[in-house]
Amino acid sequence: MKKKTKRKLPTPYPLVCVEWIDSCEPMENAEVEASSIPEPQQIYQVGLLIKQTKDYVTIAGAWKPECRTFDYVITIPSASVKRIIRLR
Repeated sequence: MKKKTKRKLPTPYPLVCVEWIDSCEPMENAEVEASSIPEPQQIYQVGLLIKQTKDYVTIAGAWKPECRTFDYVITIPSASVKRIIRLR
C-alpha cells in the first residue's frame, strides 16, 4: 500500500483561516430605529499569512511569484482577531 505524502504549498507563506469580528453599519446610513441597529459580523477569512505583528495581521487571497505581488489583500487589526488557525 502506498504511503500518503504531505503536499507542500508552492509558497513560503502559510495558509491560514482568520476568525475575526468586523464592524458594520446600516445599508442606508440615515435615521435608524433601535431595533434595526446592526451588530458586528463574525468573519472567517482564508488566505496566505503575509505579515503578523502585535497590531495587525495581513493575509492575501492570491500570490503571484513571477511578479512578486499579491491580490485580494486585507489587513485586520489584532484587536478584531479572535484566532488564527493554520491550515494544511
